Amino acid sequence: MRWWQVIDHVSKPRTLVREVLLAQLGFAAIICVIATASVWWVSNWVVRDNLNDWSQRWIQDVELLGSGFYFDRTDEQFLELESYIARFHEIDYVRYYDRQGQVIYVESREGSLARTPLDAKQLNQLRDIASGESKHIVDLADGPLVRISQAVSSESIVSGNLYTAQRIDELQTEAQLVGFVELGLDYSAYDRDLSMGVIAGIIFVMVAFLLLMVFGRFALLRAVRPLADLQAPLDRIAQGDLEVSVPSSPHREIAAIGDALATAIEKIRERDQHLTKLANFDPLTGLVSRYHFLQLLRERLAYCKADNQSGALLFVDIDQFKYVNDTYGHHAGDRVLTQVAERLRRVFRRDDLLGRLGGDEFVMFVSDVSRDAADAIAEKILAEMREYPLAYNNVSLNARCSVGVAMFEPASNCTAQELISYGDLACREAKSAGRNRARRYRPDAHQIELIRSDVEWQEKLQSALKGDQFELHYQPIMCVSDGTVKHYEVLLRLHDGDALCFPDQFLPAAVRFGLMGELDFWVIDAACKALAEVLARRADVRFSINISGSAFADGTLVGYIERKLDEHRLPADALIFEITEQVAIGSITDAVSQILELRALGVEFAVDDFGTGYSSLTYLKRLPVNFIKIDGAFVQRLTDNRADQTIVRAIADIAHIMGKATIAEFVGDADTLALLSELGVDFAQGFHVGKPLVGIETVLQQGQVLKLRKRSASTRRGSTKQRSSR
Repeated sequence: MRWWQVIDHVSKPRTLVREVLLAQLGFAAIICVIATASVWWVSNWVVRDNLNDWSQRWIQDVELLGSGFYFDRTDEQFLELESYIARFHEIDYVRYYDRQGQVIYVESREGSLARTPLDAKQLNQLRDIASGESKHIVDLADGPLVRISQAVSSESIVSGNLYTAQRIDELQTEAQLVGFVELGLDYSAYDRDLSMGVIAGIIFVMVAFLLLMVFGRFALLRAVRPLADLQAPLDRIAQGDLEVSVPSSPHREIAAIGDALATAIEKIRERDQHLTKLANFDPLTGLVSRYHFLQLLRERLAYCKADNQSGALLFVDIDQFKYVNDTYGHHAGDRVLTQVAERLRRVFRRDDLLGRLGGDEFVMFVSDVSRDAADAIAEKILAEMREYPLAYNNVSLNARCSVGVAMFEPASNCTAQELISYGDLACREAKSAGRNRARRYRPDAHQIELIRSDVEWQEKLQSALKGDQFELHYQPIMCVSDGTVKHYEVLLRLHDGDALCFPDQFLPAAVRFGLMGELDFWVIDAACKALAEVLARRADVRFSINISGSAFADGTLVGYIERKLDEHRLPADALIFEITEQVAIGSITDAVSQILELRALGVEFAVDDFGTGYSSLTYLKRLPVNFIKIDGAFVQRLTDNRADQTIVRAIADIAHIMGKATIAEFVGDADTLALLSELGVDFAQGFHVGKPLVGIETVLQQGQVLKLRKRSASTRRGSTKQRSSR
């Protein structure tokens, strides 16, 4: 086995059954060792205590049996002693000594035994204890043979009359040492029996452990089988399959886990259903959402092609919807949208598709219809809107709609997205013709090419968002008064193979296909990441980021920017967001509330392309922005056009009165820059100030002060910066 295989094997998690069994056997083994040691000690102590009692009895008995050896020796005494020793297998030998320690007699179970006299030390010890209470000495040096030695004394009457004495106490006696006796005891049989008993017990316990392990494993497996049965549902849940059933268990704890898992599955299923509904249906009108409508339309077109059926897509756009929003507010606009959805439900059949693309745009696909039938449905929609006026707070709103009809033929190769684009073009034609009418799309080679180009750009944009194919460029914005550059506008570019694409090439398609919101959030994230790297080495830099109206649509912009500021540890005042005049005013209610929230954090805002849209001082007063960017149309010919000079001066004066700074775009030469300084403009941006820089390293290398080359008045004033609007 290789080392990595060993590591992999060791790292694999152990099973619960094995853990419990090992713990169980470990505790049992510890208890067994303690019990065996206790039994051994207690048994050995009891045996030794009993043998000690018996040894005292045996030494006394052999002393009495051998008393005759010190006086009159008879054959009967020899026989009694031999018989006594034969009765107790523990007695190995008996040896008698005289007062000088010389052997008088020896009786041994094994036959002949050496007649070794007592040495001087032993003799003195026995004489010393002869008169004491304990008259014997135990020697364990030759274990398992135990030697017990004792003094033998003879007591005689030295005074008193034996015949007249009433009590033994009246007689005076004297003990005289006559010799010594030594008893040899062999306890090895007890030790062997005890050891064999312990070994037998250990073997029995080991067998019991094995049986316990087998039975315990079986019992544990049976007990945890319901828990193991939960693994299969969990695996299926991990793979996204929520159509699983959780097995029941008779055990209360596992049943609780199963119930919790079943509850979690149900909650996840409800959440997924809710998220699916949010993704597939418009929360305001309840109609199919843009993305889900495209999915269903692709399926429906495939079915029509297979069944050789024609169909029609109807693109419905509410006329003057912006007027309703601006006059009565967004609540009125939402009410109008829900009422339009109800009108369209009256027209479409059960098998038709009906959805909301976004804003005030609705789409309907009807299958198995001719051109005349499709036109009739469009007219019916117009009639519904005319005959049943929309209402809000008891106010009748004479909102109408324009309808574009795009036919689908089974033989065509038209895609779902192209069909929607055809309907959109027809709806635009209806609006151009005076609104409140329907138009059918008539194929035009140039329009078809434009639509297909838009579809291609949609695919490229989606691929670029997933594959990180976008690139940020940074254009310096100079302070006119001192020539310093601490402010850069972030510009978006797209890599299409080896080509570098500018926003005016792909942003129209992004707007058409609802991708602007994703682009906005991608740019914010990438710009914040780059700004964090710049600020680590140059703390005075600020980034200006363009965002579209889509960023304000769903109300998540503030939270997203807060998260990015925390994630990259950025000061809020290092960010400036640029919005166009049309975006700011077109959704002023939503935009102002979110701008105010971000302003409270420290983020600043700029109105881009000021002067080309509404240019209303009322709107400008309501917009909580810090900068006004003067559109380049007033700057390109500033040195030659007195009207432009007057407009620029007026914008600068009004901005300063309102406490806002001004930024002039399209600054192409030194003369224009000098004139802007005279007119009171605060900042300048253009090719004369600096072209867009690729990568943050160029921003860092540029330094704090941008040294401009002086140019002559004859320098071409037609230089224009590449459009950076998003």
